[in-house]
Amino acid sequence: MPEPIKVAHLINHLSPAGKEMGIVKLLNRMDPQRFKGYLVVFDKVWDTLALDVEKSELIAINKKKGNDPILPFKVAKILRSRKIDILHTHAWGTLVEGILGAKLARTPVVIHGEHGTFHKTGKRKKVQNLFWRWADHRLSVSGILARNLEKTIELPENSFDTILNGVDTEKFRPDAADREAVRAELGISADTVLIGTVGRTIKVKNHPLMIEAAHFLKDKGLPFKMVIVGDSPFYSIREEMEEKIKKYRLSDSIEFLGNRSDVSRVMNAFDIFVLPSLSEGCSNVIQEAMATGLPVIATNVGGNPELVTDNKTGFLFTSEDAADFADKMERLLLNPELRREFGRASRQDALKRFSLDVMVRAYEDYYIKALTGKNGR
Repeated sequence: MPEPIKVAHLINHLSPAGKEMGIVKLLNRMDPQRFKGYLVVFDKVWDTLALDVEKSELIAINKKKGNDPILPFKVAKILRSRKIDILHTHAWGTLVEGILGAKLARTPVVIHGEHGTFHKTGKRKKVQNLFWRWADHRLSVSGILARNLEKTIELPENSFDTILNGVDTEKFRPDAADREAVRAELGISADTVLIGTVGRTIKVKNHPLMIEAAHFLKDKGLPFKMVIVGDSPFYSIREEMEEKIKKYRLSDSIEFLGNRSDVSRVMNAFDIFVLPSLSEGCSNVIQEAMATGLPVIATNVGGNPELVTDNKTGFLFTSEDAADFADKMERLLLNPELRREFGRASRQDALKRFSLDVMVRAYEDYYIKALTGKNGR
């Protein structure tokens, strides 16, 4: 039997976030007879996210703050010592140092992945153009995002391949017992419409727009409760959000639940899932909400239209438009049958398109083809 293909993923930090959790899910499920996984982290490991360290090696570089000119050499040393076959870098935070390190180590295959947020102007745009071209392969988590990346950074069409994120549809599924238990824990009555979101409290997730929209709903006298699941150890805007909640006198209507290890349980308590992000690639939390059987209201940005079918599994709304956001929430608040209809369609769509096993097999096939094409292995 041939030795497993050694695949190293390079990320900036390890904390509860969609991109990082998706990489961990991939590493945990890859066939150990065919692949050996490595997760290399530039910065601090805040949470291992249940990475199976029996299958994959976790390597924390703990780089210095700011620019670290010897970082590519550190990456090269790791790649050489483990005899890595494929380096898979992820997003801007690992692009330059990762690809330079791989070239220094003469790693056979370099794949760069983009997940949603990228630089569209200035020097960083030029750097992306150069280093994306320098990678052997480029991956995007959304077809819409792939075409946008190519057009904005001025790369030839089809420079990026696409593999959609996957979701564990057994873990994320409708569960009446969880719904009842979590709503009891939160003190939510059976007839209260609970609107929820899951995500880090950082600028790109745009929680303040959710608060603005809630203000419109309250002014109309509509009954609802809103919860925000998630936090962030860095770049958090939670203080700003709390000030806005006080300003609009929404303290009784909006509650922070912080980071939770039982997101699949908590989602079952929701009646409506919302995501007001400024930018998304292929949103894991949208996929999880749909697998849970929830109607989804999300911004019409990035890969969101590839996941949410407007007026079938939920609504898309104009980014930064609090009135449009509030209007979409009001339509579902006042129509329980529409919520159920959208929720059923969401679950069916998730089962059909977002299987975690399908995603893992797609990555495995991609890695094998990339390496075979490079060195005939």
